[in-house]
Amino acid sequence: MSKIIKSFLAGLALPCLAAMGMPHKFKSAKFKRENPEPLKFGADGKFRILHLTDIHDVEPIMDDDENREIPESRDKETINVIEKAVAKTNPDLVVFGGDNISGYWEEFTYDYVQSTIQKITEPIKKRNIPLCVVFGNHDGEEGFHTEFQMMQYMEYPNCRSNLNDANVYGCGNCCVTIKSSDGKKDAYAIWLIDSNDYQYNSEGGLSYDCVHDDQIDWYEKRAEELKEANGGKPLPAILFQHMPVQQENDGFKEVTADDDYTFERDGKYFKFGHNIIEGRIRETPCPPNLENNHRRQFESWKKTGDIVAAFFGHDHVNDFHINIDGINLFQTLGAGYFTYGKEHGGRLIILDENNPTQIYSESFEIERITDTEI
Repeated sequence: MSKIIKSFLAGLALPCLAAMGMPHKFKSAKFKRENPEPLKFGADGKFRILHLTDIHDVEPIMDDDENREIPESRDKETINVIEKAVAKTNPDLVVFGGDNISGYWEEFTYDYVQSTIQKITEPIKKRNIPLCVVFGNHDGEEGFHTEFQMMQYMEYPNCRSNLNDANVYGCGNCCVTIKSSDGKKDAYAIWLIDSNDYQYNSEGGLSYDCVHDDQIDWYEKRAEELKEANGGKPLPAILFQHMPVQQENDGFKEVTADDDYTFERDGKYFKFGHNIIEGRIRETPCPPNLENNHRRQFESWKKTGDIVAAFFGHDHVNDFHINIDGINLFQTLGAGYFTYGKEHGGRLIILDENNPTQIYSESFEIERITDTEI
């Protein structure tokens, strides 16, 4: 993309963007703004993160259900999950894990996108908590571009995400570092990766997309820079993206078609529960399929040696923890009520400056506040 177009997009006023729209995928340099105070480990050496994914919120007026209590209750319950999760965890950082809005609703307009984002971020903004955002396959599904959405999040001065750290595919690919408790050095990295939405498969239909090669190349280059600045040792890191990596399925026991299996994936049959450290599996794990070398990203993490754990959404009712080749993979419950799933909540993550490879993580559910059948 030309520098002229990128400059136009970066400098254009938001009302104009709302009226004109934006290209669905463009390669963008970092959106320029004043930098807030760096993230830093506390005096106790701890750093607390709240992971909220699959919020899937909309404006209740968009839902044409004849029983108006249903969409209104769905919205109230969704915002209650965010409010109660923030109050429960007292985080140093909140990460939205994708499908933050239900972008497949045809009733969405740019105004509704803007107001929905303002609504789901309000519990964070009123407490002035740092916020990071990744996107899912549904956020921009009806053409309400994730670039426009990110610029809405970035209106919040304590948002630490940006359009992209480098000219790579997708939106919101960035690396945020956490300073040591004394503020003298970078002690930890947080990778925020766009796992993208859909692509055409070999049969001509749509299937889930994956992290693209140029995103992986950027990650490896930036991780090497952090390693050099860290005295030649990989800077410990965690990673957030919406869709899980294909290797997540490696943790399940493969059985035959005649066996008492639980789910089928890519023509193979698997049982739940094999190698699960903790948590629950209530639906078939749903990473991208095996086409187009979707396994490269995880292999890159192994080669680079910095990723201690990765956190995913996408599978709303799963909240399990599994370890594959020394890397911890976590699924987090969905937060939102405008989509499937009876259990709604989030995940608390606590990093320890003095023990960076050990991560405390707790999945939790938030109780409902309305009695409406939704």
